[in-house]
Amino acid sequence: MTKKFSLQNFFNLKNTFIFVAFSVAWKIFISSIALHSDEAYYWLWSKHLALSYYDHAPMVAYFIKLTTLFSDSEIAVRFSSIIATVILSILLWKLVIKLFNSEVMASAAVVILHCMPILFTASILITPDTPVFLFLSIATYYVWKLIDTENQNYWYFIGLFFGLSMLSKYTACLFIMSLGIYILLTKKWAWFKSYQMYIAVIISFICFLPVIIWNYQHDWASFSYQIGHGLSNKGIRFNYIFEYLGTQALVFNIILFFPILYIGTKYLFSKDKKDIFLAAFSVPVILFYVVTALKRLPGGNWPIPAYFTFSIIAAKWFITSSSSNTEFPVKQKLVIGAIIFNLFASILVGLHVKYTIIPIYKFSNRQAVADATNYFYGYKDLAEVLLADGYNYVLTPEHQLSASIAYYTKNRIKSLRYNNNSKKTQFEIWGIPKDLSSYGKGAFVYEPPEDGHIPTNIQSVFKLSENFKTQETVRNKNIARSYRIREIIN
Repeated sequence: MTKKFSLQNFFNLKNTFIFVAFSVAWKIFISSIALHSDEAYYWLWSKHLALSYYDHAPMVAYFIKLTTLFSDSEIAVRFSSIIATVILSILLWKLVIKLFNSEVMASAAVVILHCMPILFTASILITPDTPVFLFLSIATYYVWKLIDTENQNYWYFIGLFFGLSMLSKYTACLFIMSLGIYILLTKKWAWFKSYQMYIAVIISFICFLPVIIWNYQHDWASFSYQIGHGLSNKGIRFNYIFEYLGTQALVFNIILFFPILYIGTKYLFSKDKKDIFLAAFSVPVILFYVVTALKRLPGGNWPIPAYFTFSIIAAKWFITSSSSNTEFPVKQKLVIGAIIFNLFASILVGLHVKYTIIPIYKFSNRQAVADATNYFYGYKDLAEVLLADGYNYVLTPEHQLSASIAYYTKNRIKSLRYNNNSKKTQFEIWGIPKDLSSYGKGAFVYEPPEDGHIPTNIQSVFKLSENFKTQETVRNKNIARSYRIREIIN
């Protein structure tokens, strides 16, 4: 007689521990891949610690600084991202146990969260999303502690971790929207009479104060940039809404995203405070970017903190889809299939990044060149060529390229950026010395456009050699990128 599938036999503490351990081992395994250019940029921040930076709040630089005290290897740069996923797993488990006292549901929530491609594989990348996801999740956890116990002292923890999340990424401010929606839907007006809440506001302000001071010192440059960055396009673009929602389906789970978004939206109108809590801290954040997508396509990573409670909604829908845990109805088959699909896709992408196992060139040379994972390749080789040719400094038109050269030469080559035709970056805050001749031999490094011309008007400021060297990045039997190196004549 065939034994029926039992959720308790699969979703339990032991198997969850094994799964999280496997997830961590997988992250460590693939974390030796070359740094993405954005990661190199944040690494460079950690070598110039400041109250804040032009592009983002400073927490990502502080995280990198802590994990690179003894090594600047790729895994050291990224190690806080791996630690963060472990903390998130423990936190999520504890929250579900407090909400529903169900080990099966807690296990399912952790597995669903971990299986998100952006968490299972892409979370090795160290970006501002790492600390903001961590601190907002902790703040959300303490919101439930406040709701459940009515102990107003939990406001202090909410204030602290919300403040730290704002010190990580400005989009953390959407937490206030979620909290406000919960108060409105549950009529928690008594909270406004709590002096602890106002102390929490002060704690958050103190945490965020370094960013305010930095912006005051730099004419509010970062705030102005982020406002323009989020809503910079002219006109209304309805197609961005569909692109954004499609991207979120890929980020969370292409099978589950829309059903869970529908369930979560219904939860907002529930009479159950648990359902309202889960929905308030996920659905409004996801839908907020639907509105902003009318003006600009949101980044796929922007709503990632919403998936902390969103995964609990998915787990609840999954586990409570039948009256008996020995049954295995269609909904549960769907979720198991979705988990397996996410795992397969995440592992496939990770192996492709590390070993280039997908022969994209056989299907389309254009797609092989456009493969986003190409940006983990080529920087180390370029850095070695520049070192071998004896360059002491380089100018590039792109901040990511300058940062990658700095990382892979370990700052043995002074990396600067010159581009007066595009947006500012932290390189413009650092500036270019008036006299570069003291640095020694320099080069201008750039990717030539199709017309072959030199980008920017650098030749009006610096004299470049007519001769150039070409350094190509070949992957999938295609030239993914080509760099030109021109010596700067002092």
